[in-house]
Amino acid sequence: MEIAIASAILSVFMVGVFSLYRGGSKLSNTTLWAQQTINKLKLACREINNAIKKSTYPASITFPGSISENTGGDFGLHHFNGTMYATQTVGINGNGFSGAKVFSLTESTPAKIGFAASDNHDAVLIYHVVSLASDGNLNYGRWQETVAGTSVSAMARPALPTGANIFKSILARDVESVTCEPTSVGSARSPLLIKITCRIPGGETSRTEQAVGTPNVDLISHNNVGGW
Repeated sequence: MEIAIASAILSVFMVGVFSLYRGGSKLSNTTLWAQQTINKLKLACREINNAIKKSTYPASITFPGSISENTGGDFGLHHFNGTMYATQTVGINGNGFSGAKVFSLTESTPAKIGFAASDNHDAVLIYHVVSLASDGNLNYGRWQETVAGTSVSAMARPALPTGANIFKSILARDVESVTCEPTSVGSARSPLLIKITCRIPGGETSRTEQAVGTPNVDLISHNNVGGW
């Protein structure tokens, strides 16, 4: 009887110790996840801010002469208007990126026409795309191509060009949603607010960070997930 009672007390004690260990381990994992996620979100928002600040229309500089600029809608800052959840992005892929587009923009280095031959350069266009995938990854892609300066004023890019140089990276993981909204309604050059929310897998802990970037081009909003 004494052995049975001692065994029961030991069992209760071991259950308590295990529960305490499990709770401490879970708390430690949650704290580590929160710290890593906050750092990742800060870097992601910095990358997004830098990309937005680089948004420009393609242009050619003629010396002596004028600047030829293409302000077509293809080269505005396109963004999904509202909140996009990772669960909404299932099955939306293409053009070399994964997930539904959150925003896309063009960065242009102007061509120089009319200088000495050694100074003449074609226009270099870099396309920045941020997309949210169903696995919770916030992806960043950068496409680059070179075009003749003489064709800048008439060119169009309704889709990402094939054969362009591509760079890809993951800005953040465990992303639950991304909110993308202009800070001033009705303003074509309004700063763009992008809020990223991450949630720990299978838990309630979440972290949010936001970026606010002022573009150099007009904002073009889209209300359909991925279809633009």
